[in-house]
Amino acid sequence: MLKKIATLVSVLALVSILPLFAQDYSKFAFDIGGGVSTPLRPTADYVGVSGEFTTGAGYNIDKHNSILGEFMWVGMPSNIFILQPVNAPFGKINLYTVTANYRYRVDKLGGSPFGVYAIAGGGWYERTMAVDKNYVVPSFTPCQPIYTWWGYACGPGDYVYTATVASKAVSAGGVDAGVGFTIRLSDTGWKFYVESRYNYAFSRIPSTLIPVTFGIRFN
Repeated sequence: MLKKIATLVSVLALVSILPLFAQDYSKFAFDIGGGVSTPLRPTADYVGVSGEFTTGAGYNIDKHNSILGEFMWVGMPSNIFILQPVNAPFGKINLYTVTANYRYRVDKLGGSPFGVYAIAGGGWYERTMAVDKNYVVPSFTPCQPIYTWWGYACGPGDYVYTATVASKAVSAGGVDAGVGFTIRLSDTGWKFYVESRYNYAFSRIPSTLIPVTFGIRFN
């Protein structure tokens, strides 16, 4: 669902920004990149380091201040056995986010091609989980915190219900903040950037991670 919303938001953002771009390209902001995402606790208790992808577009208020809408995907591979130590099923987690962010940037440090910026904002975070569709949880399997992370509740007496596990999504609001460094590639506004940003989603067990992104920005 969130992927469809992200696509719609991206299209609407581009449609609204294109007239401004036609009049003054310096008002248009765009970024696309990918990198590595490192989970923090409590997320790090359940998933490991993974890849991530980010893209966004927005409006430059002036040469320092911008408003951006961004979409991010993070793969979150499990770093432990999910349901039981023996004969554990295969599981996967994906995190999708749609956020609105404010960015303050300085494009030239001392007249050099190097720049720096700070960015912060928030939006909607959706964590999707899936386990082998035909896997049945054995009776009286001990309850563990990993079940809550995956979105499945434990039953009375701290035991997991016997059930066929398929897929589930958990959505929550979240915030992000970080810094980035840029290298100007030309006088047309294109820049290479490296960014590190902290993300926190307010789910029952929070999603906490720091993606490090490498990519290309325009303005």
